[in-house]
Amino acid sequence: MTEFKFLDYDGKSLFSNCLVYQNENKKKVYLLPVIHIGSTQYYYGMDAYIENRICVYEKLKLASSDKNWQKPIKSLNEYIELSSPGIEEFWEQYKKLLDKFYKKFLPRDIKKLWKMAKKEFENFDNKIRIIYDSCVKSGFGIQNLFPIQLYLCEIMNLDHQQIAIDYENDISYRPKWIHVDLDFEKMTENVDVNELVEEMLTEPSPETLDIFLKTIRLLLTNVLALVEFKKIPEISKRRELLANGIIQGLTQQFEEIKKNYTPEYLLETRNSMIEDQILNLIEDHEEIVVFYGMAHMIAVERFLLEQGFNLKTQQSFEVFKIEGN
Repeated sequence: MTEFKFLDYDGKSLFSNCLVYQNENKKKVYLLPVIHIGSTQYYYGMDAYIENRICVYEKLKLASSDKNWQKPIKSLNEYIELSSPGIEEFWEQYKKLLDKFYKKFLPRDIKKLWKMAKKEFENFDNKIRIIYDSCVKSGFGIQNLFPIQLYLCEIMNLDHQQIAIDYENDISYRPKWIHVDLDFEKMTENVDVNELVEEMLTEPSPETLDIFLKTIRLLLTNVLALVEFKKIPEISKRRELLANGIIQGLTQQFEEIKKNYTPEYLLETRNSMIEDQILNLIEDHEEIVVFYGMAHMIAVERFLLEQGFNLKTQQSFEVFKIEGN
């Protein structure tokens, strides 16, 4: 078993643990971490566990005028079909600027990573190539993590959180579920997006460039990981590699990943939003559930301890079995 309290792995199954914290006023905060790739029963189990409690949940809202992005996606093939026209349109408009940006601003380590990625999947897997092309043509937008995760689900015979749980037609209408996440659509509603993109690609500020480079590293590394998973013929071995990768990424390698591969807005900014919402809600509610990605729980737990909360109980959920269909 790993010492990381939000995860357990016994070699047969991967488990995520909900930790329940309580303060001196008997107010409870449930830190319910989620792995975005797991069995369908895993997501159903957590949904049922939340019951009638106030629930703070994540879902990045991307800036897009394409109505297709408002529809629930059910598979990688459907995602590719819906996203391809928008990606091609973006590429057509910004191809020259993107090419110049890639040539001018990418450091040696990213160029090496890029070269490795192209070499690895050339003539290897068409879907991985489509995902890679989408990354390049969309300027390595963070939304490309979604098709990468969808393909992982496909080759692991597992489900994705965004598919197992209907966020568009169900969760968004639940009065006790509170969306706490970045909304890029609102953030850019009074902005000339074309002008903004051109400025970021031609004269990026140091902060913007740092975000770009970390996102490119993150996506290229994940594309390479897809190749490694696909090379393994047995699903059980793929799941074993995934479980070990999740464990290592959240323990030994977490600080390195956060420093070199994670834009600040993905962790720190969103963590602050969660913490502010906890403070807002805890005055009026006895129990709050924080239903967010596993990587956020380290900081949120530290925040709770600073606020005088102490660990009381925990509940385990089986993310997936290593052996399974």
